[in-house]
Amino acid sequence: MKEKNIKKENRSRDARRHSWKYDLILLAFLAAAGIGIFLFYRIKARPGDDVSGTEPVYYVQVEVNSRVEQLIPLTAHGDYTFSNIYSKGENVLHIEDGGVSMISATCPDQVCVYQGVIEPPTIVPIVCMPNVVYVSIVESSEIRWDGIREEIVPKELRGLYEAWLESTAVE
Repeated sequence: MKEKNIKKENRSRDARRHSWKYDLILLAFLAAAGIGIFLFYRIKARPGDDVSGTEPVYYVQVEVNSRVEQLIPLTAHGDYTFSNIYSKGENVLHIEDGGVSMISATCPDQVCVYQGVIEPPTIVPIVCMPNVVYVSIVESSEIRWDGIREEIVPKELRGLYEAWLESTAVE
């Protein structure tokens, strides 16, 4: 009887020792997999990255009352005024050196003016809630054509817009 208990104890001690080795191997494997996943997402191409040898082209997309009013190339330096006939508000955008800022607004709080300059590849827009104006920077390949009127499409984007129209045409 005593011999059986000794054999059981030896087996359980061997099992614990054996389990510890596999736990260590599993931990090393999980650490290596975690580092691999981290490096993959750190290195992989992001939207807007230059992977084709050409620089991405960015546009300033201005929405007033949830309707795209204008697409302006980020290289078109100058001031642009937008009015909202419903709120009777007016906003002035300034585009310069690859960045966009709101330089004036007729709203009382001026949060959009104090927001400062946004530059690509930022995802933070400039928003003027009282005047219902939303300004964002989009890459030409990320433009959602379904909310854009034909008359505001810049001539350099006309080919992309027409290709989108053909792809959505009902036959």
